[in-house]
Amino acid sequence: MPLDPAVLKREFPEFELRVERGKIREYALVLGLQDPVHTDPGAARAAGYADVVAPPTFTRQFWHENLENDPMPHLGYDPKRRLHGEQEFEYFKPLVAGMVLRGRNVIVSHEEKPGKRGGMMTFVVIETRFTDEKGDLVQIARRTLIETAAPPKTGK
Repeated sequence: MPLDPAVLKREFPEFELRVERGKIREYALVLGLQDPVHTDPGAARAAGYADVVAPPTFTRQFWHENLENDPMPHLGYDPKRRLHGEQEFEYFKPLVAGMVLRGRNVIVSHEEKPGKRGGMMTFVVIETRFTDEKGDLVQIARRTLIETAAPPKTGK
């Protein structure tokens, strides 16, 4: 299925993300992080933070909670040909428990390139900007999604 050009101009609604101590702890444990700044408020304060600190990719887990604010399902990509090409995070402030973030997804670029197996591959870069309660930029997350040119080969 080709990229739906209407989605490139679509404005996606802002969403809210509450940075909760319990979610930070769960995420840190799943990642196997041992640093107590992620689980112990006293250790976090001793390290200079207001509360426990979220691991670096913490915001990633919340992108798909509401299909209306996530561009991915609206691209028109064939799920059998969709690839996650790249992930990038840019940090401006630490994420700590108690913060309330506002996020918005925007498609910042798209490009077509010839595929090695023939046909065109479509690349889309989605940027999510997170701001805090004061409106200050906290994080920018970017992900590149690719739709391959040819259907995947079936194993026989």
